[in-house]
Amino acid sequence: MLDLQKEFIKFQENIKLDDENQKLRDKRDILLKKLKNTISDDAASYSTFNQGSYAMGTGIYPEDEDYDIDVGIKFNIDKDDYSDPLEPKMWVKDALDGHTKKVEVRRSCVTVTYQENGESAYHVDFAIYAADNADEKMYIAKGKTYSDDEHRYWEVSDPQGLIKAIKNKYSGDDALQFRRVIRYMKKWKSHNFSSNGDSAPTGIALTILAYDGGFSINKKYDWATGKYIYDDFSALCNLVYNIKKRFSYSWSSEAGQMCHTMSLSLPVEPYNDLFVKMTDKQMENFYQKINKMLEKLNEVKGKTKRSEACTILVELFGEDFPVTVDKSMVGTSESA
Repeated sequence: MLDLQKEFIKFQENIKLDDENQKLRDKRDILLKKLKNTISDDAASYSTFNQGSYAMGTGIYPEDEDYDIDVGIKFNIDKDDYSDPLEPKMWVKDALDGHTKKVEVRRSCVTVTYQENGESAYHVDFAIYAADNADEKMYIAKGKTYSDDEHRYWEVSDPQGLIKAIKNKYSGDDALQFRRVIRYMKKWKSHNFSSNGDSAPTGIALTILAYDGGFSINKKYDWATGKYIYDDFSALCNLVYNIKKRFSYSWSSEAGQMCHTMSLSLPVEPYNDLFVKMTDKQMENFYQKINKMLEKLNEVKGKTKRSEACTILVELFGEDFPVTVDKSMVGTSESA
C-alpha cells in the first residue's frame, strides 16, 4: 500500500484553521472590548473563554468562507435569580447592537455577523452562562427574542469540561494525529453534505465519534531514526470503519422504511444525543455516505500509482487534497 502521509500532512495544512487565526482573534477581541466598555451597569460581572472547535484545535477553513468563533460568557449569577434567561442575553445583545448590521439573539447564543461585499464573512457566537449556582454547575441560557416561555430555559452545560476532555484524550504527537483525522472528517462532511438545516452530522458529533472509541492512534517505530512514523490514512480508514459499525439497522415508523441510525451522547453534561435533530432518513443518508467513503478508501488501498490514489481522495475531500504526480509520469503528457 502507498505511503500517503506527506499528502495528508499537506492536506491538513491546506484546511487547518489555526488555533489563533488572526482575523477571528481580532474580531473577537474588538467585540469583547466593546462589551466591556458598553455593557449596562445593571449587568452582573463576568468572565470569558473560547469554546467550540477553535478552542479544541479542530477547526477547518469553511467552504462557504463564513468563519466563526465561539466565545463563552460566564456571568456571576445564580440562574434561580433570573427566571427569564433572555435577560442576561440582552445584556450582551444591547451592548453589541450597532457594531455591525446584524446582531441577533439566537436559541443558544448571541451572534454578531460581519459582512464583506454584502455576504456573511465572519460571525462571533456568544454563549451566555449562569456560573454561580447553588449546585456549582454551569447553565446556558436558551431562547430567542420572541420565544414563548416554554422555549426559554436554563440548561446545564459543561463546555470547558468538554474542551478539557477532547484536549486531554491524547498527548504529544498522538494528539496531533487525533486532531488531524478529525479535521479530515470535517472536511469530508463539508464537501459531501449541504450546509443547510440538520441534514448533516454536526462537527461536534464527528469529533465525539472519534473521541468515543472510533479513533485509534496509528504509528510505527522507525529504529533508524528513533522516531515514530504516523499513518493518518490508516487511522482515517479505521475511524470510518468504526463509525459504520456504530449504526444499527431497523424499521423506522418515522421514515416508513428500514433505516440505519445511531445515537451518540455528549461525554459531559447535559449528555444529550448529538444526532437527535437528524431524521431517520437523514441518518440513512449519512450511513450511505459513510459506506461510500469506506469503499473509496479501500479503493485507494489497491492503487499503486500515487496520482490515482490522490485523485480518489480529491473526490472525497475536494480540491484541497493535493495530487502528487508519479515520478514516472514527469516529462510525459500525463504530467502536463
